[in-house]
Amino acid sequence: MTVTESLPVVDAVRRELEIDEQIHEGRRRVRAVLTLTTNITRSPAQLWPLLTAPRELERWFGPVTGELREGGRFEAPRGARGSVHELDEPHRISLTWEQGGGEDPLLISLDPEDDGTTLLRLQHTALLDAEEFERTGPGALAVGWEIALLALAALTDGWRASCLDEVPDPTSAWLRSPEGTAYVRAWSVRWAAEAIAAGVDEEVARRGEAWTARGVTGR
Repeated sequence: MTVTESLPVVDAVRRELEIDEQIHEGRRRVRAVLTLTTNITRSPAQLWPLLTAPRELERWFGPVTGELREGGRFEAPRGARGSVHELDEPHRISLTWEQGGGEDPLLISLDPEDDGTTLLRLQHTALLDAEEFERTGPGALAVGWEIALLALAALTDGWRASCLDEVPDPTSAWLRSPEGTAYVRAWSVRWAAEAIAAGVDEEVARRGEAWTARGVTGR
């Protein structure tokens, strides 16, 4: 990826949202596919252990225990757990992410770019209760991944070439700070915009935007 001018740190991630409404077991559901992509100034081989080795994951994501191998089970922060389906070193991780009652496919891919960066693509597919989605919007799922990618970029200094600025480490204290609150609100606005682009009514999308901002920051 060639950068011609400095990006704000909050825009170092590109976002996509696809949604469709379904009737699942007699209930109205929304299938949401959230995709976050970013370029990090490290090779796939350098990033791979940061995504698959418990000791390295703890440095930026938090404690992950279990067996991070194909067929293995793991436990992650904030009550998440899951199963590893595929590890194609150093390019592809496929797993099931289980949190809040869902068992969601999660795919992470690492592709080398001509400029020496790695294109990291994270895709989370969730089947949500339609009323819950209308209340919380996609940000309820997406902002956790925004925080994770920010933490990875802070650890690796991986956005220095694109943002030309210091990348904050999103600790709990930082998330409660004025700067952290501003980031969460910016992420909430951007995911509401993706929801509107995907066909969600603007009033509903703005309701989810407000819920996400309050839910993460408590403000």
